[in-house]
Amino acid sequence: NTLAAFCNPCGSECSAMLTNLDHEWGLLVQKYRETLSQVKQVLAGGVSGCVAKTAVAPLSRVTILMQVQSMWPHKFSDGRNPNYMYLWPSLKKICREEGFAGLWRGNVATCMHRFPYSAVTFYGNASVRKHLRQCAWAADLPQKVQHLMAGGTAASMGVLTVHPFDVIKTRLIAQTTKTYYSGVFDAFYKIVRDERIGGLYRGLGVSLCVTVPNLAVNFTAFDEFSRLYRQLGLQLNPFLHSLLAGASAGILTSTMFFPADLLRRQMQMVGLGGRPKVYGTMLHATTHVYKTGLQRYEGMPFRRVLAFREFFRGLLPELLKVTPHNAILFGTH
Repeated sequence: NTLAAFCNPCGSECSAMLTNLDHEWGLLVQKYRETLSQVKQVLAGGVSGCVAKTAVAPLSRVTILMQVQSMWPHKFSDGRNPNYMYLWPSLKKICREEGFAGLWRGNVATCMHRFPYSAVTFYGNASVRKHLRQCAWAADLPQKVQHLMAGGTAASMGVLTVHPFDVIKTRLIAQTTKTYYSGVFDAFYKIVRDERIGGLYRGLGVSLCVTVPNLAVNFTAFDEFSRLYRQLGLQLNPFLHSLLAGASAGILTSTMFFPADLLRRQMQMVGLGGRPKVYGTMLHATTHVYKTGLQRYEGMPFRRVLAFREFFRGLLPELLKVTPHNAILFGTH
């Protein structure tokens, strides 16, 4: 009896200690699972972005070459028409002058930009959506509004985080036969040397104005197309369903924001190699592109309307690029 009386308190204390330890271990496992899920979200977004960008790199290069060429109309070979007008001749021109590998010029910089950008945007979008669902003030907001807010916030985070890589990527891709930057680190060094640290943030304001609504609409459109295709009774497996919805969302958003994206790319090229600025404001850039269009259609009826086509220079390769890109992006994620 004395021994039992001595052991019982010890047994109770040990049992309580084991219970507390088990509880703390459960909390630790739960926290670990949440952290692991967040890491998985980041890695999935980054890897899917790199896979998608590498797959469509040739189309991306042609798009950017077409977008920025109106900055220097004096370089047009015939003095009137751009050097990169159509997709197939442009691809052949790149292969002829730079070799087959030229189609992937700047792809290393693209992946260095795309991995953190996709990781931040996918993780940010999921986190903000979760936060909005838990907020009392956001509970009454329509789900579409919540999705737009989440996508816009995630895009802002992504742009602010990796914009210098976007500038470097654009400048590397836009190089043709004359090479000023030999690679990512060389471009970083020369941009800072020639234009100071501000050169790495060329077009940041335009990028925020373009990319934030673009990505917000893209995420929202993906959800809406997914819902629409389910309602239409398209019995696809989840992977194919994501591919189809992602491609549809990409076509819609790229067409909507393409003129602004063209201006964004041109603003990122301003000051290249320490040269005098072609223009310094969005208004100046818009006027310049429109005047280039007027010059190209001089003497033709409705030239003032046709001149707006210059803002859509490169739309075809962009759509051909963004359709599989967005499909792969959402499908692999």
